[in-house]
Amino acid sequence: MALKFRLKGLAETFVDEVTCPCCGTGVSNNKDNQLKTEYTKVTLSGIVVVVRCGSCEHVFIPSGQKFGVINYSKLSDAVAKDSENTGQPIFKDISSVLQEVERLNAAKDSKFH
Repeated sequence: MALKFRLKGLAETFVDEVTCPCCGTGVSNNKDNQLKTEYTKVTLSGIVVVVRCGSCEHVFIPSGQKFGVINYSKLSDAVAKDSENTGQPIFKDISSVLQEVERLNAAKDSKFH
């Protein structure tokens, strides 16, 4: 089952398949809706889908995401405004989101100092 994330008129991302790299929970065996996307980030390069597995609590970025930016200027303005309103950092692209994912996993595993 494919997932689609869209900010109307700004950007959209498609993910063909989602499977937790730690425990193997995927969309097909996700009966209890254990794959959560609350950490998904809107970046200057588009929407980066970030998934938290409810089974093992691992946070990951599904591979094979297809990014589409509809209006770069409006997306950039929206990201800047959201950062100003929430105090969250501006993420440039998928690599900057990956650093946040690694931080979340390290904090969960008590490896973060």
